[in-house]
Order: sequence, then structure tokens, then C-alpha cells
Amino acid sequence: MPEFETYVDVEVDEFWSMCSTREKEELIDMLVEDGWVVPTSPKGTDPGSKLPSVTELSWQEMMNKLDEIRNQINIDEEEMVKQIIKKYRGDYCG
Repeated sequence: MPEFETYVDVEVDEFWSMCSTREKEELIDMLVEDGWVVPTSPKGTDPGSKLPSVTELSWQEMMNKLDEIRNQINIDEEEMVKQIIKKYRGDYCG
């Protein structure tokens, strides 16, 4: 069977612009896991704003994890979350 070699020169910004949001998040997660990037602003925060406190970072991490498992929680657990929101935000109508 013949062997072929190919070479494709793709610019980083061209590659990045062609990635979906999910693919970009996966790439960022891989860079963080491999130690190439140090996270300074967790998902869901504005990197241009003041640096978040340790408490804010911890809270955002917890909310990100809750978001990741939202399809796994049962009705009772969902109701607990709703009750917490309702307790502090009377306008919640979910």
C-alpha cells in the first residue's frame, strides 16, 4: 500500500476561530490540565473585572460543578435548590 505524507499549515487564530464554544472550552481545560495555562477567572466570570476573591472563586467553581450535574439531580434535589433561591429571591418563579 503506498504511503502519503501531508503537511497542513494552519494559523493558530484561524484554528481558534473555527472551533465551537464547546471545543474551545475543551482546549482550555486541556491546557490547564497540562499546566500550560493557569486559570485566573473561572467559567461564568468576566475576566476584565476585578480579580475575584478566594470565596468568589470557590463559589463559582461550586456553581460550575452544579451546572455540570444538573441533569443528574433528582426532583427533590432540584426542589431544594429552588427553595434556596426562593428564600433569598422572592421573585423566583421557576
